[in-house]
Amino acid sequence: MKKTCKICDRLVPSIEDEFCCAGCSAVFSIIEKLNLEGSEKDERIKMLLEGVFPGGTDVDVCSEDIENPEKENFRIEGMVCPACAWLIHNRLVKTIGISEANINFISEICEVKYNPMKVGFDDLKKIIESLGYLVTKNSNNLNNIDLFRFGAGWFMALNCMMISFVVYSSDEWNIPLMMKYLCSFLLFVFGTLVPFYAAKKTFQMGISQLSQRSFRMESLVVLSTFSAWLYSIISLCIGDFGKLYFDVVALLLMLIETGNLITYSFYRKLYNRVNSLSLNLPKKVRIHDDEFLDFQHIEPGAQFEVIQNEIVPIDGILLDDSEFDFSLISGESIGIHAKKGHFIGAGSKLLSTKAKLIIPPHGKTNLMEDIVNNTIEAFNSKKDQFTLGDKISQLFVPIVVSIAICILFLNIFNGNIEKGFYSFLSILIVACPCAFGIAEPLVLTFGIDKMRKIGIQCHNGLILSLKPDRIIFDKTGTLTNGKPNIVGIKWLVNEDPRLFDILGSMEYGINHPIAKACSSLGKKIQIFNREIFNDHVSATIDDKKYIAGGINTFPNIKIPEEFKDNTIVLFGDDKNCFLIIALNDTIRKESFSVLNSLKKLKIKMTILSGDRNEVVKSVGSKLDIKNSFGEMSSEDKKNKIKQMQDAGEVIMMIGDGINDSQALAISDIGLSVYSAESSAKMSSDSVFLQPGINSLKKMPDIINKVRSKIKMNYSWAFLYNIIGIILASFGLLSPKFCAVGMVFSNLVVLFNSSIWKEK
Repeated sequence: MKKTCKICDRLVPSIEDEFCCAGCSAVFSIIEKLNLEGSEKDERIKMLLEGVFPGGTDVDVCSEDIENPEKENFRIEGMVCPACAWLIHNRLVKTIGISEANINFISEICEVKYNPMKVGFDDLKKIIESLGYLVTKNSNNLNNIDLFRFGAGWFMALNCMMISFVVYSSDEWNIPLMMKYLCSFLLFVFGTLVPFYAAKKTFQMGISQLSQRSFRMESLVVLSTFSAWLYSIISLCIGDFGKLYFDVVALLLMLIETGNLITYSFYRKLYNRVNSLSLNLPKKVRIHDDEFLDFQHIEPGAQFEVIQNEIVPIDGILLDDSEFDFSLISGESIGIHAKKGHFIGAGSKLLSTKAKLIIPPHGKTNLMEDIVNNTIEAFNSKKDQFTLGDKISQLFVPIVVSIAICILFLNIFNGNIEKGFYSFLSILIVACPCAFGIAEPLVLTFGIDKMRKIGIQCHNGLILSLKPDRIIFDKTGTLTNGKPNIVGIKWLVNEDPRLFDILGSMEYGINHPIAKACSSLGKKIQIFNREIFNDHVSATIDDKKYIAGGINTFPNIKIPEEFKDNTIVLFGDDKNCFLIIALNDTIRKESFSVLNSLKKLKIKMTILSGDRNEVVKSVGSKLDIKNSFGEMSSEDKKNKIKQMQDAGEVIMMIGDGINDSQALAISDIGLSVYSAESSAKMSSDSVFLQPGINSLKKMPDIINKVRSKIKMNYSWAFLYNIIGIILASFGLLSPKFCAVGMVFSNLVVLFNSSIWKEK
């Protein structure tokens, strides 16, 4: 008896086979995953069979050799298992005009090489969507530029320049009056459409600034162009065709729009570089072997797997020791051994054979997406930040306007109205503070990118313009390895193993080195009403409240002499202390070299820690840090930093715990370590992208370069504007030349900001 395929009813190769081919087997796997029934199931099978038998027939793979093929990269959503990727690939390679197709099921990325004369992106999209999947293009844009508006603006500006030649020559050539009026009317139309259409945003910003008395670059542009436009209207009405400046209005605004476009292109280039990191980030989480789940649907506390050379799709806590490469995050391709309980960020590449991770109990996070989003936010916030250039503009614009008005009235008083207005326009145009506006934010944007490359992600680029006088370190997890070992336990009551279970369960899931060490005690049991504070944690079990924390948790408890050089955890209920735990944490190897390099830069250093004074002093002595303070609460740290700031010091704080959050927030520069608590990361201006503090060696050098470039940009802007204003005041610069010179000044700032010599 002949046996047919259970999917397509074609004959199977042998009686043992269920399907006629691998394609139908893939269709069956997909349908099983989707759990469809009835007509919905039949309809989806019909769609998927199109991938196996295009047009209802078996088609050979297209082996066409295409010269200089077009390359398209896009996302495919809706794939439920690797069979989906196989099926889509099978369908694409059977299409005439496609030479190669690669589909990554985990990252949902499809890369196709094809002949654009035979097939296009719309065809590719139609083919894939006919199988029941969704195609979306990868977008690398910040905010789309209206290129039509920009092109139309330059079309009108260039036409203004050509037509103005006819008008300006009217005194030398015998041009008919009708021709003069026609050309002047066209100049009026183009010179009006440019500010109200092509450069509409710049004009609106300038008007808004003037109405709010917030004098910045756009406000001076509006003053100069509106003055030229109004003067041209008056000249047109009285028939004085030689004094029309519509072309200057159009040219100046379009040169500024071009400068904005160039500036934007630098931002976009950096954004694309960062955004490209997340494009190939997995969109599926491997639950077990070939069982996957969309990362949007995974819950806190769920476990997932990563196999060798795969990228970690979502942040997780490591359940077994493994080795990872953090180069996608930090740029440094170094294999780092991570131990059980270590926080592993999305974007890390597994070097070991297999690793198991668990979603943190506090919820899903994605380090790589945070990096991209923070970078985008930094770019988008640049125009809203009130930089030194904006502060300069607040004084500079009124001064320039006053000088221009004085020159105008001085010439009017001397009977030379035309020269007066000519100089008035030239001063306003040449003094346009565009260079001041981009002198600082552009350098800071490049600085953010350089910081990421050394392994530090900045959420606030303005910190790079500050030079720290003192760096304050937390101790545990910052200067030390953050892997304290329990070296001693002293019972104050009769030994009870169940108390270990309670303590371990209370500390479980808290991303702090001491909590991780204590969580290894006992087995996990159910606890209720857990509350995590700056220096202790409490929970309720069987209607009884338990507390675990530092030495201040039970202030009347005397610490044993043998524990004098150890970190202490006290555990008990709301009345009595049950046991004393002594922990020992070794100093990071890189701490010595990092601190030595900082000392050479004459940066002061201090340790502020919640640990016991004896322990903190011991660590400070080994690292040659004289100012070491222990038993500091979060409030104490904040007050100490405020005291130093009041003394005129710029403070950088490096910490990792909940008790560091206030200190990180109040510091001029807050920097949290890679494995820091969420609250610490949220309170800081920047965060390490890999374990350890080695990146700190290079941070001062980048800060110095940023500060140096900002000074150079402002120096150039001042020099150019002072010389320009003097020449324009004497009528030695025409408005057109001033407009070109202003753009040249911006290009100098752009060039200086973008050139970074690597050491």
